[in-house]
Amino acid sequence: MSCRRLLVTNNPLLRNAVPSCDFIDGNPLAVLLRSRDYVHLGWILLSHPLYGNLRPHQHPYRSILLERPDGEPRPALDLQSLEYVENALGVYSAEKERILSDKGMPEGVRDDFAVIDAELMKESLSRYGLWPRESLKTDLLKGGEG
Repeated sequence: MSCRRLLVTNNPLLRNAVPSCDFIDGNPLAVLLRSRDYVHLGWILLSHPLYGNLRPHQHPYRSILLERPDGEPRPALDLQSLEYVENALGVYSAEKERILSDKGMPEGVRDDFAVIDAELMKESLSRYGLWPRESLKTDLLKGGEG
């Protein structure tokens, strides 16, 4: 069975680097909500929505990798994917007032957070053939400089 894969992210470092990307101009909660929408349409999580065990007040970026089987008009709802997303939304809703945003954050700090998120997603993206272009790899190795 062939599948289509998609990265849902608010990380500007991954925005144009990953070939199949749904960029969200918003906070991590918005990424989770969009991912839940995809799950309701039959998509399956390929990465855990709370990867890295980073709480909403600890990181302004969130990236979630999903997959949708081709050839089916609308795949069945994957209950495990839905449970993972709903549990993550519960964590974010409980800390709604403390969700970290990159707005007003110094550029260097934003860049560091973007690199951390990309590094946390690196294994999943590599596993599914979506790890970004070579220059991004070099940027990440240099700590986001360049």
